[in-house]
Amino acid sequence: MRRVLWILTLVAAVAALVVFGQRWMVEVPNRTVELVYDLPGLLQLSQESGVPASSYLEDLRKLGLKTIAIQPESLGERMLSGGEVPADVKEHLPDDLSELGKFITLPLSFAEDHFSLVQAAGLQAAPKLNTVPWEVAPLWLAAAPELLILSGQGVMEREQLQGSQAVLALVEFSAPALEEADPSRVVRLHGISAREMKVLSDQRIINRYIRAVRERNMRVLYVRPFMEEDGGWERSVQLLENLAERLQDAGFELGTAEPFAPWQPAQALIAVTAVGICAAAVLYGQMLFPAWAGLVTSGGVLAYLGSLVLLMVSPGLAKQGLALAAAIVFPSLAVECQWGKTHLQRYLSVFSISLLGALFVVGTLSGTQFLVKMEEFRGVKLMHVAPIALVFFSIVRPVREWLKKEVPVRWLIAAGCLGLVGVFYVLRTGNFGIPVLEFEVQAREALENFLRVRPRTKELLIGHPALYLALRSRQPRRSWLLPLAVIGQLSLVNTFTHTHTFLWVSLLRTIYGGVFGYVLGWLVWQAYQWGKRWLDRDLGLRVLRIR
Repeated sequence: MRRVLWILTLVAAVAALVVFGQRWMVEVPNRTVELVYDLPGLLQLSQESGVPASSYLEDLRKLGLKTIAIQPESLGERMLSGGEVPADVKEHLPDDLSELGKFITLPLSFAEDHFSLVQAAGLQAAPKLNTVPWEVAPLWLAAAPELLILSGQGVMEREQLQGSQAVLALVEFSAPALEEADPSRVVRLHGISAREMKVLSDQRIINRYIRAVRERNMRVLYVRPFMEEDGGWERSVQLLENLAERLQDAGFELGTAEPFAPWQPAQALIAVTAVGICAAAVLYGQMLFPAWAGLVTSGGVLAYLGSLVLLMVSPGLAKQGLALAAAIVFPSLAVECQWGKTHLQRYLSVFSISLLGALFVVGTLSGTQFLVKMEEFRGVKLMHVAPIALVFFSIVRPVREWLKKEVPVRWLIAAGCLGLVGVFYVLRTGNFGIPVLEFEVQAREALENFLRVRPRTKELLIGHPALYLALRSRQPRRSWLLPLAVIGQLSLVNTFTHTHTFLWVSLLRTIYGGVFGYVLGWLVWQAYQWGKRWLDRDLGLRVLRIR
């Protein structure tokens, strides 16, 4: 039975590989990055320096920039200037002043002279639109923009786009849901706020932009000038020149951002890929519950039939569900399948099965909408916890006998410490968890500069070294290091759930993590063996020996 399940999994992997190849061909040609400059920042700098904004725009044109972002006046700016707030806007404002904060940054109106200023300099205007409860006059239509910058929360209705066929740039971490939008006219935009520009070094700013382009498919970079006290226009120009040089060195071209080509794999490929995910889930279920093999198999068949129905009714949700199942099952299955005679062979077998899971994730999270993050992987927290729980459960089987055991106090203390580490681990997942420490940021950037793409920390420092040490233990399949080891495997699969990252970046990151993690595990093992030999020597100190 298990042989049949493996055959089904491997045959389905061929379908996932076809989807992988399709995505690769869509990603490779898209190498053009567009720089968009912030007009509000230029106007503020002009006031501080006394230099006309038109002069700055002329400098930007000579540097090769073509697009200037125009932002409408906000409610807060109107109120601070003492201007009148329109009656239809007042109707949407809360009576409680404590709730006014979320409204003051919303736009009221564009200024016609801003568009005239940009067009007089021979540059293209890129209006910034936001989701607002009131109507903002579409003065930008007369400028016939080729790029619209979209931000805000909630849904941006089709009427707000006024029938424009411009490319839509979604602001990272502040992108609205688009009503019936075509993913093949969408690009992603990364910007650095004015507050961050004041505190970050030029090198850190450039590193962030390069990372956004290389690792998160950003094709529009929103650039702001430095104010007079922070270096002014001279530093701003130097930053632009250095950024352009770094982008070209990284293999990208400067120009007009182009969306990804329309891509939607055939439903039949997704259906075949689902066979492999369900077969692997049944395989792992039978390993966990061998006495209930028939029930597990029946559950797998029902799950597959349900996925087919969902694929017809709601394809996006079906793809997300299948990807989540693969992200949970394959890392857990990998640590159970320790094949080979040598430590290296067993390490590679575990690594390969996790890679197989990554392939199934790529095969399900498919379509242009995933590349531009209009749809994305769901269940990040669950996929970071479930495999650890499953592996822990497999270690302590049978549960009844394990629960009857007496547990030393030191084990309880250790369990409490591990629990705190686990909470920290879960909170660090996702984009909005515990912030990264400064020294860790510096270490990450150093690795990026040295390796071009850095391996993931959870794989390099925790998961893969723990796997190596577990494989060197007396009972590799029941080692207490396996819950730590599976962190590396689930992180490997999780890398490929970031569909807005180029496949070659994810592959290179994964290889780095596997190789360097193995080496680090070997070094830890050698240090451990050296420590044992040193403590085993009789120095007359009665030191507690490690056995």
